[in-house]
Amino acid sequence: MSFQERLLSTVPIREPDVKIFFHGQLLLRSEDMTCDVGVNPLAANHVLSVEARTKMPDNTTVIQMRHFGPIHFRQPGMTIEVSPPADTRAAWKCISPDPVDHVTGDGAPTDFRWMLNLEGRLFHDMDLRPNIFDTQHTIKLQNGEYFFFTARRSHDRLNFVRKEGGKSDLILKRIGAIARASVFLVQDQSVLLKWNDGVQERICTLTKSLAGATHEIYIENTPLFIQPNPMDLSQFEELTHYYKVIPEISAGARFKLEPMPIAGGDVGSPDIPCQPMTLDGPGG
Repeated sequence: MSFQERLLSTVPIREPDVKIFFHGQLLLRSEDMTCDVGVNPLAANHVLSVEARTKMPDNTTVIQMRHFGPIHFRQPGMTIEVSPPADTRAAWKCISPDPVDHVTGDGAPTDFRWMLNLEGRLFHDMDLRPNIFDTQHTIKLQNGEYFFFTARRSHDRLNFVRKEGGKSDLILKRIGAIARASVFLVQDQSVLLKWNDGVQERICTLTKSLAGATHEIYIENTPLFIQPNPMDLSQFEELTHYYKVIPEISAGARFKLEPMPIAGGDVGSPDIPCQPMTLDGPGG
């Protein structure tokens, strides 16, 4: 399974009605018309939070919903859907006509390919079957067009070194740290969030009806508190947590991805991503 491709130059230029941000221990995969977001429940010290906000025309912000902790009692655990459904339904990975180079860090900064593909050539180059999909640990985006970008890359004071996994060490620059999906609505369309809060079914409606208002959804599966030790950045190696939900990969075939300071540079207060990964098919 892989995302459909869309050139960045063909994406609508107006402000999206809804922006969805993804940060932390999340696996993103697509089945052409939908995107499944697998939330890793086994990542130590990571906690899921989902928050929807409306930015009003006067620049004030209204919090519409906030969910904190595991998702309960539904499969998938949460849905995000366009209503009424859009005429075109797709999960687009938005890319430039030129390649991105993870070794040099060169390429269009919003190109979705900066988000690391665990099924691609840099890692396993094979289809993977994480055991979190088709459970309550999944958030499904459906019934609309979702345009996926890289919202933020890792700080330029840090490189990342890919180790082990049966391949030579490889240094990667400016990897994708936060992903974003944009949704463009027509009049009287809405984006609906549906979930169970542990007591009852809940629905949050983000509508286009108010002129000048836009919405943002933040999906994070990150540690509650981080007190980084600049002398030990290996504690921020994230693949260890991902392999807990991909048991098909044997110990000897597993990679590590560790942040490291630029040679001669001062780490200071490092901006270290707790990065989502994609499952975007072999070869990519």
